[in-house]
Amino acid sequence: MMRFATPVSRYMTCEVITAPDTAPLSEVHRALGDHAISCVPILDEAAGRAIGVLSRTDLLRLGRFETKTNCRGTLLTLPDVPARDVLRPGIITVGRATLVVQAASVLLKHRIHRVFVREHDALTGVFSTKDLLLALVEGRVATPIGDLMSAPAYTIPLDAPLALAADRLTTAQVSGLVVVDPGGWPVGMFTQTEALLAHGVLSDSPVEDVMSPAMVCLDARTPLHRAASAAHAAQARRVLVVQGRRLRGVLTGLDFARAVAGTGVLPVAARSRAS
Repeated sequence: MMRFATPVSRYMTCEVITAPDTAPLSEVHRALGDHAISCVPILDEAAGRAIGVLSRTDLLRLGRFETKTNCRGTLLTLPDVPARDVLRPGIITVGRATLVVQAASVLLKHRIHRVFVREHDALTGVFSTKDLLLALVEGRVATPIGDLMSAPAYTIPLDAPLALAADRLTTAQVSGLVVVDPGGWPVGMFTQTEALLAHGVLSDSPVEDVMSPAMVCLDARTPLHRAASAAHAAQARRVLVVQGRRLRGVLTGLDFARAVAGTGVLPVAARSRAS
């Protein structure tokens, strides 16, 4: 029997946090932080249907552009516009009966960290790379994480200015940087979450002032299911992979998805449209 041939409905998060298309970006920003999520569907208030999405990546890009355009000293400044003016149209969805292995394939294809689960015309859940971790734990995949990691890891010195770190997030198209000490050892993480939380902080402040010290750091020989268990317990989207006293790489949410999709991909029709 194929691994991960279980419907996403078993693992998905049922609550779907949304925002109206009239919401200012500051309200969308607050919703992402309050609910510790990375993306919200935007609803057409008049029609009551999802017309697009806004993610942390979108807000970080918009906020950095606005700051540079207006020569402000803070890390990022969100434009004073409603969500409908800047959203990404369309929404990628799968059905409740879609298999985990199929959903992982959709995540990889679109390079996203979550798909929304649709039943008829309603969004009934979210299946993210965090939800995928539970499937990996149950699947008992023993492949060493050193064989699956992305390398090298994107790093930033702890005394680097916030502006440099935020720009590196956007130019490298990654959601997190490993903050390292002068010896190259990980001491924290600077992700899109920290960047958005620091939106009012001066852009020349050191990364150390806002980084998160919370990390999951495991040896390269650790089995994948054990790494998934540790990441799920810590509510982390990535695992730092080390060997001895050296950072070797990082196991990202998409690396976890790749491990699942690689067990046998079945075709699935993901929809990307305004419902």
